[in-house]
Parts: sequence; structure tokens; C-alpha cells
Amino acid sequence: MVTAESWPWLADLDQLLPDKAIDPVNEHDTRESVPHLLQEHASNIEQVKEALKEDPLYEPFKHDDLWILRFLLSHKHKVKKACKAAKHALAFREKHLLDKKDLRFIAPHSVPLGAEDTPFAGCSSLKKAWTTRYPNGCIVFTIPDQTRGVAGFLRFADFKHDKATMKALNDEDLSAVFIYLSEWTFQWLDYVTRKTGRLTKSARFIDFSGFSIWQVSRDASKRDGKCMGEMEDVYPQLLHSLFFYNQPHWIHAIWATMRHIMPSRVVEKVDMVEPMHNPKEFQRLLKFVAKEQLPVSLGGDNTVSPAEW
Repeated sequence: MVTAESWPWLADLDQLLPDKAIDPVNEHDTRESVPHLLQEHASNIEQVKEALKEDPLYEPFKHDDLWILRFLLSHKHKVKKACKAAKHALAFREKHLLDKKDLRFIAPHSVPLGAEDTPFAGCSSLKKAWTTRYPNGCIVFTIPDQTRGVAGFLRFADFKHDKATMKALNDEDLSAVFIYLSEWTFQWLDYVTRKTGRLTKSARFIDFSGFSIWQVSRDASKRDGKCMGEMEDVYPQLLHSLFFYNQPHWIHAIWATMRHIMPSRVVEKVDMVEPMHNPKEFQRLLKFVAKEQLPVSLGGDNTVSPAEW
């Protein structure tokens, strides 16, 4: 078993770095082999290690080759940028005590159902922040198959962007939800990646049914952007794709303009799909969730709500 020097969510693994990758779970599984990636980027990984030696938060056993690899991949193999991002992540994780607890068995959509107001990442009550901003179970994150990645299902029309809601929440409240979602996802992906030997990422399926342009709030967007900016680089290789579906036609017009001013690494993840009507687009979803597990609203066979998986 892995020693206590590593993260608690890896405690039941026999080794941290896999010797080989499992076979693809199906014909849609294109995840890369971790041993091959580590071998390919070995030289740059060693350079990052050397640069991190002087950081008091760097622990070689915990912050191993795979941990470093993610930063290199996210920064196009540029060592200096990877080092800067890794140092920021070390400080961020220390500030919010993210190395201390295995969160995997408290799914994000279970947080509002908790009996207690649990403090988290500077927020006095994660439950209150969640139910105020994201009511009615409009965010569900789950892991349909523990040999695959995390799938997030978001119903955007139920997000609260109004002035009263934003006034009721401070910046720590807003950030805490983002951090919990990302940390829960990271812990599962880290576990699955090390267990399967395949670099595993998440996908998010965003339902725009009922969403109105009048729900867009400049203040909410600005504050959310600030929160996400502080988290930038903390969770490299976390997200593979953002699937937008049931989107109104005006979303396409806005996106056609926005995509030219947004970072390329965000743009390349967005995929607007109509899986119920377009077989090719439906096939792209199967890269992350098998047909028998995918909800019927996305063209799959599963009639059970993701919250009950």
C-alpha cells in the first residue's frame, strides 16, 4: 500500500506510478498511456524537479513524476511555465489545506444534502453557498465507471446570477464551490489515472434548456472569472471537453464572437452538440461515458438520474 507521505485518496493503491496501462476499455477509449508519457517527457520532468527543490512546499514523494507531467502537458512542454504553475498550485493547496482529506466519497451534489454547515476553503458554510447559488440539484458530478473519468452534468438555467444572490455571497463563498468541484474531480482522476495507467480527464455536459439571455449578469461573470483566475494552473489536465447541448440559437452567435477573444485552451474544449439528432456528435460523447450509462436526454440508455448513480 502507498504510505502516508502521499495523498489520502491514494491510500489503497499498491504503487503510485503504474508500470503499464490497462487495455482500452472499449473502442472509444483513446486515453494515453502514462508510462509512455513519463518516458517521453522524462528529461523535462527532471528539469522541473530540480527547479522545485528550493520550494519548502515541494515533497518529492508526493509531487512525483505524474504530478509534474500534468503541468508540462498543460503548458506545451515549456519547463519555466510548468514550474511557475506548479509553485502556484503548491501554495494554493497549502492555503486551502487540500492535501488533508479524501473527498471522493462526498460527491458535489451530496454537499447540499449534508446535515451540517461544513467550512471549506475559507467559506464558513459550503452547504449554504451551494444551495444559494446552485439550487435544485443543478450540478451533478459523478464517476459512472471507475476505470473511466468524471462526468459533470450542469443545468445552466438554474444557476443564480441575480443581484440578491450575488450580494448574499462573498468571494470565499463563490470560490469554495469551484474549488470543491475541481478538487473532488482531481482526486478521482488522479486515482483512476494511477490505477489504470491511462491519463484520465473529465467531461462536462451543460444543458441550456430554458436558459435566457436575460439571466446573464456582468457582475456574476466578473466575480466568477476572478475566482476561476485564482484557480488557473492549479488543476492541469483536469478537463477534456465541455459539451453544450439544448442551447438556444443565440448562443451560437455569441460564441462565434467570444471564441476569438478567449484563451485557445478554453476554446478547444468547447463542443456544441445535438446528440439526439446528430449521430457523429453522439459518438463524441462515448469517449467519456458508455452508451448504457449515458442519460437518455443525451441519447444514451440510462433512465436513472446521474445523481443516483
